[in-house]
Formats: sequence, C-alpha cells, structure tokens
Amino acid sequence: MKKLSVLVLVLLTAFSVQAQKGNAWEGLSNMKSIMKQTFPPLIKENNLQPAKNNAAKLYEKAVEMENGVKPKAFRKKAMNEKFSSITSLAKELNDLVIQKASDEDIKIGLVNLHGAFAEIAHHKKAPGGGKHK
Repeated sequence: MKKLSVLVLVLLTAFSVQAQKGNAWEGLSNMKSIMKQTFPPLIKENNLQPAKNNAAKLYEKAVEMENGVKPKAFRKKAMNEKFSSITSLAKELNDLVIQKASDEDIKIGLVNLHGAFAEIAHHKKAPGGGKHK
C-alpha cells in the first residue's frame, strides 16, 4: 500500500510538472495566437485592419494571461509588472481603436504592445521561448 501511495504521488507530481511545460500554458498560447494574426500584417504590408479587428481580443487575452495561473517561472514580482504593463498597453490599443484614433497612433500602440509581449513570449522559460517564430 505504501508503494502504491508513493507511485501515485510521483505520477501526480509528473503530471503537474508536465502541465507547466510545452504549450500547456493556455494564456500565453492564446495571446501569442492573436498577436501572430495581428502584428505581421502591420510589419509586412502596413495593414492595420487586423489590429483594428483584434484589439478587443488582445485586451481580453492580456487580462486572462495576467489573472490566470502561470507557470512558476512567471510568478515573480518583476514578471507580474510585465503582465500588468501588457494589459495596460492592450487596453490602450483597444481604446484607440474604439475612439477611431489615427492610424499612426494605432501603429504606435500595437508596436508598444508587441514589444512588451515579446519580453514574456520570448522569455527563456516560456513554451517555445527564446526564439521568434
């Protein structure tokens, strides 16, 4: 019985660790997915339509990412400040789109948001982190 208890404990620990590896961090994966649909069109084609279409989703995903359960490497105070910054920048971008701000202001908002998000998305401990895809 004692061996069974130890085995169950080991398996639960392994599953818990595995849940924090790979692409298991849903909050980051969701934000990254929306950002991939939004930022490259601006850079490659100077196309702001995806930014305008996705601003509300980016804000929603930023809030979810900031408030959701994070892997251990992302629970430090310095990281919390980065998540807060991402959420603020996503809100600013969404507000600019709602207010029908100039294209230049929306571009600046998206570039600022992408820069802040890249610090987290490319963190060496992020799923797929350390490289830009």
